[in-house]
Amino acid sequence: MNDITLQINLCAGDIAYAQITVPFLVEAHQKNVDEKVAVVDCCRPQQTRSIDPDLRFPQPQFSHGVEEICLIAEDLKSRGYFDRIIYLRTDDPVLRLLSRKYFLNVIRQTHDYRGVALMAYLVAFEVCRTSFILHYDADILLYQEPGYDWSTEAKSLMDLDKKAVAASPRVFPPVNYAEDSVSLYLGRPMESFRDAWYNDWFSARYYLMDLAKLKKYLPLLKGRIFLETLVRKCLNRSYPPALESIISHRLSRFGCHQLYLKSKRAWLLHPDIKSSLYLKLLPKVQDAIRKNKIPEKQRGREDLILSAWEDFLAE
Repeated sequence: MNDITLQINLCAGDIAYAQITVPFLVEAHQKNVDEKVAVVDCCRPQQTRSIDPDLRFPQPQFSHGVEEICLIAEDLKSRGYFDRIIYLRTDDPVLRLLSRKYFLNVIRQTHDYRGVALMAYLVAFEVCRTSFILHYDADILLYQEPGYDWSTEAKSLMDLDKKAVAASPRVFPPVNYAEDSVSLYLGRPMESFRDAWYNDWFSARYYLMDLAKLKKYLPLLKGRIFLETLVRKCLNRSYPPALESIISHRLSRFGCHQLYLKSKRAWLLHPDIKSSLYLKLLPKVQDAIRKNKIPEKQRGREDLILSAWEDFLAE
């Protein structure tokens, strides 16, 4: 195979759509990966200055949601979409290992200051049995041309670039003019390398990660980001920081980067708001994406524009 593990994060927030999105993501890669792994985050986000878990994740609803997503994960496994399921719980001894190995015991919380997962991503690195991990959050929508797998092209490019620690396909549908670039709306400077662009920002939503390269730079909290995190912790401001920010700060010090493929044969969409209307339209949205049919207003935009899709699907 290609020495790649496909890994997808699941949590209680994914209940409404996981059985729609996950099979599609797995089917896009299962011929080219060695193993398919789910990490189910069963940990309730902790109290921060931005998040009150009693309001955002009240009990017993949260625990009921965890039970339901666990059942969904097991059902997906029974249907062949996962080979292994890792359940991360607040009493799991692996959390101490992750805190020490990646964060020098400074960060011990399971989520960042926004209530977004931290440790669920790191445990995936630890349980991966291959050199590369291909990760998606469960809400990601993917277009991929039949017979093409963006991860295999990305892996080949990463092998040629010692500083390429991660890669992804285009992060939005391509626009239809000559000066098309992945950098049109990202707001960060991009450089060109062969069949990809790159910059110093590492996304946690989706990536192909070279774990051997990443582990050269552990712990992630070291240098400037270590001091910045200590200040945040002492002041209790935006603490713990987002994993994307931690990785990007750490790796950019050494000139490392994430590649974004130029190929138009694969691209991603992220539904920022998952309203009842979005959930109603999701099967049709995903089917249209599979056929590479999209509203013009969506081109060049990473976050799904629901109103554009509503009009497009009604035509």
